[in-house]
Amino acid sequence: MRTGIRNSKFEASSRGPLTAGEIPNFGFRVSSFHIRAFTLLEMMVALSAFVLLMGGIFAIANSTMELGNDLAISQDRSRVRLNFIEFLRRSFRNLPGEAEIRLSVQPKGGTYLPTLNIVNGGSCFTPGGALPPDTSVDLFAEERPGGYLRVGIRVLDDRQTAAVRAGQQVRYARNQESIALLDNVSRFEWRYFDGQSNRWENNWKDARRPLLAEMSLRLDDGFETRAVFWIPPVIRQAGVGAVPIAPGGVPTGPGGAPIGPDGQPLNPGGQPLPPGNP
Repeated sequence: MRTGIRNSKFEASSRGPLTAGEIPNFGFRVSSFHIRAFTLLEMMVALSAFVLLMGGIFAIANSTMELGNDLAISQDRSRVRLNFIEFLRRSFRNLPGEAEIRLSVQPKGGTYLPTLNIVNGGSCFTPGGALPPDTSVDLFAEERPGGYLRVGIRVLDDRQTAAVRAGQQVRYARNQESIALLDNVSRFEWRYFDGQSNRWENNWKDARRPLLAEMSLRLDDGFETRAVFWIPPVIRQAGVGAVPIAPGGVPTGPGGAPIGPDGQPLNPGGQPLPPGNP
């Protein structure tokens, strides 16, 4: 059996030479391919779309980074604010019975600069050891270049403390010891609550203690905080002197233990301890 492609014209050629009309035509045709390039307008449109896409990606990434930085700064300022308030709350709570508190306000430009003076109780506001008697500590605010305030504490010697007690102007030395507590403060205000008149006072010259102290604080982040501090009152007892009162209304002695009118320690129920017990 024979297999193959049959073509009548080929079969005819086997019988003799082919004529011009008998030459087979298999249908092959050579065609020319035309390669078309991008025009200048198309290149400009594609480039513009690429620039817009990259600009959008860059804007999103930049906004994300700025948001992260703002969040970190906000958390840092909030932490500083809370630590400062806790420091003041602990310092007021630990004031001894002989401590005196005063508040003065000095106008400076378009703002007021408060100064809190604590006599015989400055050790509660300083990170170091105990201070000598008849000395005091100022919690003050001063204006800095740029319009912001700086809050700090400084130690006053016996002469400066005597001037504060007499209501005279205090002369500060050039090398006055001070510690900066807060920077970039836009608002720092104080006022005391008088328990006798039931009024808030912006100045406090009396040696007796106020009942409450209110602070308004605003840092450079624009968030304003109002904090109220309870100041332990004191009572005068014969032979004992000034005794701070605990939050429950019971006078306390050294170490915070409750004591009676005679200065003797009490048990937790408010009764005198039996003889021989510490």
